[in-house]
Amino acid sequence: MIRVSALSTNDRANVLLSDGTNYVAIQIKVASNASQVAGTQNGGFYSYRIHNCSVNGNAISPASGPDLSVDGADIETTGRMWVDVTSPGRGLQTVWAFQVAIPLGVAWAPSALTLPVSGAFKLWYEVWTSVPHATVPYQSPPPPLPLLPVQTSGALQIIPMGLEVGHLLDMGTGGACTDAVTISYSGVGVRNVPNNPPFPPRSDQYTIKLDLGQTYPPNMANPTENPAHISQLYNESQTPTVAALYQNQFFAQPNVTGLADPTVVRVRFSLANWGSQLSDPTANSWRPVPGGEDVQYQTAVSEARFVWPQVADSYTTTLVRNINTYLNHVWNHSLPSAPNAQNPHQCMLAELSSTDPSVVFTRSSIYVNMNVASASVLREPALISIEGLKPISAGPRDVYLYLQTFNMPKVAKGEDPTVVQRNFDARMNLTATHEEKQGYEVEDIAAFFPTYIVHAYHDAGEMYQLEDGRRVPILRPQTAFGYFVQHQGPLYGWETRIYGAEKLAENFYRLRVANHGAQYVEPAIQARESAAEPPLPDDGLTGCKALVAGLETKGLVGKFLACLLRPLCNLFGDYWWILLLVILVIAVLLL
Repeated sequence: MIRVSALSTNDRANVLLSDGTNYVAIQIKVASNASQVAGTQNGGFYSYRIHNCSVNGNAISPASGPDLSVDGADIETTGRMWVDVTSPGRGLQTVWAFQVAIPLGVAWAPSALTLPVSGAFKLWYEVWTSVPHATVPYQSPPPPLPLLPVQTSGALQIIPMGLEVGHLLDMGTGGACTDAVTISYSGVGVRNVPNNPPFPPRSDQYTIKLDLGQTYPPNMANPTENPAHISQLYNESQTPTVAALYQNQFFAQPNVTGLADPTVVRVRFSLANWGSQLSDPTANSWRPVPGGEDVQYQTAVSEARFVWPQVADSYTTTLVRNINTYLNHVWNHSLPSAPNAQNPHQCMLAELSSTDPSVVFTRSSIYVNMNVASASVLREPALISIEGLKPISAGPRDVYLYLQTFNMPKVAKGEDPTVVQRNFDARMNLTATHEEKQGYEVEDIAAFFPTYIVHAYHDAGEMYQLEDGRRVPILRPQTAFGYFVQHQGPLYGWETRIYGAEKLAENFYRLRVANHGAQYVEPAIQARESAAEPPLPDDGLTGCKALVAGLETKGLVGKFLACLLRPLCNLFGDYWWILLLVILVIAVLLL
């Protein structure tokens, strides 16, 4: 099943299959946005093309000549398209999905491709999904460098230039598959260090403890009268202790079933600021945790584990001081302005590798970037970073945000938050005890629990040409982040926002981030307890900043005017026009 964030008849899947001799490419394109279960090509729900490919050395290219089949009867009996339906497994809404049955042991007419009844074959695929005025590619497996299809308005390519045999996945039928190593979202986390004094259990398996010098969350002075005032500032020169109370045992529990020697598996643990980072880790985006750079899997405990911090090293001390800087700014000045401020919420990355090159990974890394939060109202900063991303121009990079929610309707239909919370607690407790047998993913929780997810994409600096000749920007996905949201008490409905970004469409936003830089936005969630409770203010840029953002999209003249107007907006806000009027009046008087 393929789920995407937006439905468009420009969405498509490109697939390449090989039996070792024959290479056949197929393109499936969404043809209708009408809701449908198991829609057919004859019914107008998808279109397709099939053509042969040739191999020269290691390079794969489309064979010359016409397509083997275009919207014919060849896959009508076994190809089906699902549009805007509920998935049968998790019960989540699926925008579109496609499946086709390919016979084994005989040629897949009209091609000569013959997949074995029991044996190996090769597979590559990519999916192009639409977002407003742009498109996003997902490839599996991704080649060393992103490959972008070079397309014309007359004939769309199914495979990109530069695709090689070595880029394809090794697959198998009839028991020919090799047992592979994988890891689930619930298979990584932190806990109290065993054999330490019996400290209170942590609220979840993702809470890291560090010595900030005083309690967290901040001690508030008269919180009812002045909730934004901290009774005592955090020490930005704090040297943390590494007493047992402030130590954390990181763990990763990959599924190593079938490996003769699981100890060949290694795990690398890294942290990054709360928000979105580059999907491909770089030295500037993810910081390896000391002691967690190369952690060996231990058969006796069925996991890889290590303890941090062991000493007050520069990594730990810098992190603590930057968190304290962040706390002092965020509780006193809204969004943090200090360049070295770091959110106490950190994203975790676990990357799997092996000292045995023959080990196969079906998932070699996992990001832990969902926070358990409580609402009536939640508003907190998140950092959108492109640190480590190669610039495409001297100007800032466009980064787009898509807000996806589950089980958060504007008007609730009789849901009992208490029952939902009990289900959430039961699910978390069950999997915390039996991770390997009961591993869960974010989607398993989103299927029944209020969930708020921000997906980030940066402009790749490339264009994608559609059949009608139009060219749209290509965006590349970054890591997503979000919240599982708890609420106690009456519930009328939910309001969700993202502040600090230009709102282009419903749930779709744009930031302009300086090269090698980062920018804060403010996710916001409100659980309204009654219809009389005022909703959160509207999000998106308004006034002067909205005018600047609009001018930036109007070509070179618009960009020039935006450069002139932006400093006035920063200095005078929405009263910039008064200054401009005064300047004009003075100019007239002088003349």
